Order: sequence, then C-alpha cells, then structure tokens
Amino acid sequence: MKIVHVIESSATGTLSIVTMAAQYQASKHAVTVIFSRRPDTPTNIETLFPSNVTLVEVGMSPKHFPWSLLALRKELKKIQPDVIHCHSSFGGFIGRLSSLFMRCKVFYSPHCISFMRKDISPLKSFLFKAFESVACFRPATYIACSESEQMAIKKALPFVDVALLENAVDLSEFNALPSQPMTRDKKTVLTVGGIRPQKGFIEFAQIARECAELDLRFVWIGDGAEQDRALLEQAGVEVTGWKSRQEVIALLNDADLYLSTSLWEGMPVSVIEASAAGLPLLLRDCAGNSDIVADKRGGRLFSQTSEAIEWLSQFIADPDKFRQETLPDRSAVFKRFSVERFAQHLEEIYQI
Repeated sequence: MKIVHVIESSATGTLSIVTMAAQYQASKHAVTVIFSRRPDTPTNIETLFPSNVTLVEVGMSPKHFPWSLLALRKELKKIQPDVIHCHSSFGGFIGRLSSLFMRCKVFYSPHCISFMRKDISPLKSFLFKAFESVACFRPATYIACSESEQMAIKKALPFVDVALLENAVDLSEFNALPSQPMTRDKKTVLTVGGIRPQKGFIEFAQIARECAELDLRFVWIGDGAEQDRALLEQAGVEVTGWKSRQEVIALLNDADLYLSTSLWEGMPVSVIEASAAGLPLLLRDCAGNSDIVADKRGGRLFSQTSEAIEWLSQFIADPDKFRQETLPDRSAVFKRFSVERFAQHLEEIYQI
C-alpha cells in the first residue's frame, strides 16, 4: 500500500505524530511525507524519518494558495497513493481539495480542529466551519485525537465520518525513570509549549506572580513573541526557549509538578509525557486536558485561576500527600498512549 502524509504544520506535536506514524508504517508500506517548511520546522527534519520514507517539500502556507494546491496535486498524481492522510487544518483543506477525483482513500487528522479555538469571534468560527464544509466536497474520514475533538467535529459537521484515534507518544525513554522524590526545598512547576494564547501564558504568568511568596520555581519550556516572553519573565517565570526532546525529558525528570493553563487542546503530547515522567498534574479544565485526566483521576483540574493557586498552596504545604493524590498511574499511561496501540488502530482505520 502506498501512503502519503500531507503536513503543512511541520512542527511540535503534529510533526511528532506524523514522524511516529511514518516510522511504523514504513516497515510494511511505501510511505511518502509531503511537508511544508515553516520557521519552527526543525532544521534536521530529514533525519527524523527512516531512510525508506520519501520526503517531498512543497510550499503549502495560505499565502501560496492556490498555487500550492496545484503543486501538491502534481506530486500526488506522480505517486498515485492508495491512502492520503492529511494533517492540521490547512493541510487538511489543501490536501483534500488537491485529491479531488483521485481514486484513493483520504483521511484527515485536524490535531485540534480550528473551530475549537477559544480566542476567535463567532464570525471566525463560522468561517472555519465553512472552510471545512467546502473541503468536504472531497469525502474523507476525520480522525479525532480525543473524545472532545470527536464530539466537536460531530456537532459542527454531522454529515462526516469521524474515527477516534487518541494521540500516542514514544515513551520508551521514560521507562527507566523512577517516580519523582520530593527532596528539594524549592519545587519546580513546569510547562511545555509555544508561548501563545492557546497555552494560556497570561494566566501562567498571573499564577506565578500571585505565588511569589510560595517556595516555587516556575519554568516555561518553549518560546514565542518577544513581548509575550517578556510578560512571563517579568512575572518571575524562567523561559528556557525551545529544547531538544532529550533536554525536555531531562527537565521533566527534574521537575516536581506539571501545570497546564491551556484554553483548549486536542490531546496534548506534553501532558502525556509529564504523566510518563511521574509528575503530578495540575491542568486547566479544557478539551484535551480533561480527556487525559479522566474522572479527575491522575491529576487535578481547575476552572478558575484562584483554584490553581489554592492547589499549589496545598502542594507546598504537603507535597507528598498532594503527589499521592494526583500521581498518574504510569502503567496505564504507557498502555493507553503506546505507539503500538496507535499504529495498530491507525491500520484498522485505513481499512474502513
């Protein structure tokens, strides 16, 4: 079977999912990844894939439209794939339209579909849904990465097929990590992600500022606009900039608690990795986060900033007790988010 992955958003979690899928598929199928290079695309992207995966670079950003659609269609006609798997909102839009009238199966993973955003107006949300409807002229099976995303797609687009395939992460490097001992006097509260509205960086800064009297060290692994980074730093947050995966794992292993202030998520890879590292989780109650902390087990969910601050106060007062009450079941984490489960389920979805 010839499989083509189309990825315009070639960075962070989306890229990691495509990399993982391609690595497992390449042993049985002919796999091509058509990608668009962006400022945050790793400079070594070619080395992230096995040598038997073919990489093709096509400029697919919105500013290149509609020429990008024609360029992508040209590549697809060369390959004549059996399966086209599109990733992210614009990749899904251009990937589906470029495959019109081609005899192949098409799948689309939005990785947190655009109209789930909480920072847009009702008009913009309507337009996003309209663009999705236009792209549906080319029938495709949507693949949601969480139950929250699946429900959002079904509600907005009741006429499409939506399969559920929860994200997975290669957690092999976490296997040997011990459960975190609470030995340091100053506890580290950490988060991972781009400094952007989705991740709630303003609330993260507020929490750090209001917890200044607590013996806590706040760390943000990631980067963003200079003024947004400055806002965090002025609140006492240590901003590390982007780190390699190995460096992120080391920092997770050295932290004491994972704090997510995200306003919406698909299925956050960083929270899954924090669970695998044995960190207690304190997460804003939003789509994606709430899918990981099912029935409020394995972490704490908060709806108000004051709740998060209260939980952190309890954490400082008795870290061992807080840890016992919020620590994820690591064996369940490794099973639920395993790459093997993901790869097998994806194969089953392709057979639909």
